[in-house]
Amino acid sequence: MPVITAGYHLGVVVTDLREAMDELTELLGLQWLPIVPSGHQHEPGPLPELAPLLTISVQGPPYIELLELTPGTIWSTPGLHHIGYWAADAHAESERMTAAGFPCEASAVVLNGDTEPGVYYHRTGDGLRLELVEMGRGGPALAHYLNFPPITGGD
Repeated sequence: MPVITAGYHLGVVVTDLREAMDELTELLGLQWLPIVPSGHQHEPGPLPELAPLLTISVQGPPYIELLELTPGTIWSTPGLHHIGYWAADAHAESERMTAAGFPCEASAVVLNGDTEPGVYYHRTGDGLRLELVEMGRGGPALAHYLNFPPITGGD
Protein backbone atom coordinates (compact mmCIF):
# COMPACT_ATOMS: atom_id res chain seq x y z
CA MET A 1 0.00 0.00 0.00
CA PRO A 2 1.48 3.37 -0.96
CA VAL A 3 2.30 5.89 1.73
CA ILE A 4 1.21 9.15 0.15
CA THR A 5 -0.45 11.90 2.12
CA ALA A 6 -3.11 14.20 0.74
CA GLY A 7 -2.16 16.81 -1.82
CA TYR A 8 -0.62 19.81 -0.13
CA HIS A 9 -0.23 22.19 -3.06
CA LEU A 10 -1.25 23.07 -6.59
CA GLY A 11 1.62 24.02 -8.88
CA VAL A 12 0.94 26.61 -11.58
CA VAL A 13 3.43 27.69 -14.24
CA VAL A 14 3.18 31.40 -15.02
CA THR A 15 4.86 33.61 -17.61
CA ASP A 16 5.55 36.47 -15.19
CA LEU A 17 5.86 35.57 -11.53
CA ARG A 18 5.31 39.03 -10.05
CA GLU A 19 2.36 39.75 -12.34
CA ALA A 20 0.71 36.45 -11.39
CA MET A 21 1.30 37.16 -7.70
CA ASP A 22 -0.30 40.60 -8.06
CA GLU A 23 -3.29 39.18 -9.95
CA LEU A 24 -3.97 36.43 -7.42
CA THR A 25 -3.52 38.84 -4.54
CA GLU A 26 -6.11 41.14 -6.10
CA LEU A 27 -8.51 38.35 -7.09
CA LEU A 28 -8.18 35.98 -4.11
CA GLY A 29 -6.49 38.01 -1.40
CA LEU A 30 -3.47 35.67 -1.33
CA GLN A 31 -0.21 36.67 0.31
CA TRP A 32 3.11 35.28 -0.91
CA LEU A 33 6.34 34.05 0.57
CA PRO A 34 9.65 35.40 -0.81
CA ILE A 35 10.63 34.38 -4.32
CA VAL A 36 13.27 31.62 -4.27
CA PRO A 37 14.93 29.35 -6.86
CA SER A 38 13.43 25.89 -7.17
CA GLY A 39 15.41 22.73 -7.71
CA HIS A 40 16.42 22.01 -11.31
CA GLN A 41 15.09 19.26 -13.56
CA HIS A 42 17.20 16.11 -13.22
CA GLU A 43 15.76 13.76 -15.89
CA PRO A 44 15.20 13.21 -18.70
CA GLY A 45 18.71 14.43 -19.28
CA PRO A 46 21.17 15.71 -19.93
CA LEU A 47 19.61 19.06 -19.16
CA PRO A 48 21.03 22.40 -18.27
CA GLU A 49 20.62 23.21 -14.61
CA LEU A 50 17.79 25.62 -15.25
CA ALA A 51 15.50 26.09 -12.30
CA PRO A 52 12.35 28.17 -12.19
CA LEU A 53 11.87 30.87 -9.62
CA LEU A 54 8.94 30.12 -7.35
CA THR A 55 6.78 31.41 -4.56
CA ILE A 56 4.14 29.75 -2.40
CA SER A 57 1.01 31.28 -0.97
CA VAL A 58 0.91 31.94 2.75
CA GLN A 59 -2.64 30.57 2.81
CA GLY A 60 -2.96 26.81 2.71
CA PRO A 61 -2.99 23.92 2.59
CA PRO A 62 -3.56 23.48 -0.15
CA TYR A 63 -0.92 26.05 -0.99
CA ILE A 64 -0.68 27.67 -4.40
CA GLU A 65 2.83 27.32 -5.82
CA LEU A 66 3.69 29.68 -8.67
CA LEU A 67 6.64 28.64 -10.86
CA GLU A 68 8.04 30.97 -13.49
CA LEU A 69 8.02 29.47 -16.98
CA THR A 70 11.43 27.99 -17.85
CA PRO A 71 11.87 27.05 -21.54
CA GLY A 72 13.32 23.63 -22.30
CA THR A 73 12.23 22.10 -18.99
CA ILE A 74 9.13 20.45 -17.59
CA TRP A 75 8.05 23.96 -16.52
CA SER A 76 7.78 25.32 -20.09
CA THR A 77 3.97 25.56 -20.51
CA PRO A 78 1.84 28.04 -18.55
CA GLY A 79 -1.22 26.85 -16.63
CA LEU A 80 -2.04 24.27 -13.99
CA HIS A 81 1.08 22.13 -13.79
CA HIS A 82 0.58 19.59 -11.01
CA ILE A 83 -0.92 18.50 -7.74
CA GLY A 84 1.87 18.06 -5.20
CA TYR A 85 1.85 15.12 -2.80
CA TRP A 86 4.17 14.15 0.02
CA ALA A 87 5.62 10.66 -0.27
CA ALA A 88 7.62 8.91 2.45
CA ASP A 89 9.73 7.34 -0.30
CA ALA A 90 9.15 9.29 -3.52
CA HIS A 91 11.54 7.12 -5.53
CA ALA A 92 9.71 3.91 -4.56
CA GLU A 93 6.33 5.53 -5.24
CA SER A 94 7.58 6.68 -8.63
CA GLU A 95 8.68 3.12 -9.44
CA ARG A 96 5.27 1.81 -8.32
CA MET A 97 3.46 4.30 -10.58
CA THR A 98 5.74 3.40 -13.49
CA ALA A 99 5.04 -0.32 -12.96
CA ALA A 100 1.31 0.47 -12.93
CA GLY A 101 1.61 1.96 -16.43
CA PHE A 102 2.16 5.62 -15.60
CA PRO A 103 5.82 6.27 -16.49
CA CYS A 104 7.87 8.98 -14.87
CA GLU A 105 7.71 12.06 -17.08
CA ALA A 106 10.58 13.85 -15.33
CA SER A 107 12.37 14.14 -12.03
CA ALA A 108 13.87 17.13 -10.28
CA VAL A 109 15.92 17.93 -7.24
CA VAL A 110 14.01 19.34 -4.27
CA LEU A 111 16.23 22.35 -3.66
CA ASN A 112 18.67 24.33 -5.73
CA GLY A 113 22.05 22.69 -5.08
CA ASP A 114 20.76 19.14 -4.47
CA THR A 115 22.29 16.43 -6.67
CA GLU A 116 19.80 13.56 -6.32
CA PRO A 117 16.16 13.77 -7.40
CA GLY A 118 13.53 14.01 -4.70
CA VAL A 119 10.63 15.07 -6.92
CA TYR A 120 8.98 12.86 -9.57
CA TYR A 121 6.30 13.78 -12.10
CA HIS A 122 3.77 11.27 -13.45
CA ARG A 123 0.62 11.77 -15.55
CA THR A 124 -2.70 10.01 -15.15
CA GLY A 125 -4.54 8.59 -18.17
CA ASP A 126 -6.45 11.87 -18.49
CA GLY A 127 -3.30 14.00 -18.35
CA LEU A 128 -3.34 15.15 -14.73
CA ARG A 129 0.25 15.58 -13.56
CA LEU A 130 1.11 14.35 -10.06
CA GLU A 131 4.23 15.58 -8.31
CA LEU A 132 5.65 13.21 -5.69
CA VAL A 133 7.85 15.05 -3.21
CA GLU A 134 10.22 13.20 -0.90
CA MET A 135 8.95 14.04 2.57
CA GLY A 136 12.37 13.70 4.22
CA ARG A 137 13.94 16.21 1.81
CA GLY A 138 11.10 18.57 1.01
CA GLY A 139 9.35 18.62 4.38
CA PRO A 140 12.03 20.36 6.44
CA ALA A 141 12.74 22.84 3.63
CA LEU A 142 9.06 23.70 3.25
CA ALA A 143 8.59 24.07 7.01
CA HIS A 144 11.53 26.47 7.11
CA TYR A 145 10.24 28.41 4.07
CA LEU A 146 6.71 28.72 5.48
CA ASN A 147 8.14 30.53 8.49
CA PHE A 148 9.51 33.36 6.34
CA PRO A 149 7.55 36.60 6.62
CA PRO A 150 5.22 37.31 3.67
CA ILE A 151 6.46 39.80 1.12
CA THR A 152 4.59 43.02 0.52
CA GLY A 153 3.92 44.93 -2.69
CA GLY A 154 7.03 46.05 -4.51
CA ASP A 155 9.37 43.51 -2.80
